[in-house]
Amino acid sequence: MRRTNILAVLKMVQQFIDGEMDYISFTLDFPYAVQMRYEKMQKENAYLADLIYDCLIANGTDKEDMMSGDEFLRLMKKQYNYVMNEL
Repeated sequence: MRRTNILAVLKMVQQFIDGEMDYISFTLDFPYAVQMRYEKMQKENAYLADLIYDCLIANGTDKEDMMSGDEFLRLMKKQYNYVMNEL
């Protein structure tokens, strides 16, 4: 099965990590994108959809206000790598 929506949100994280998307755009757009695509992501792969939510939203962007920009970037890299290892 295709993972179009899953890959789209993961691409956003990669763009942020690579510096192609700024901090403010990412912290506003990424959670919204996941919210809008979540149902379709569930149909593509429920495990990965839940993993993305748990790792990149609940334990990622939801914690961004508690850390510096550099700490947040390191956290997102760590969480992203964990998710990518599950693909």
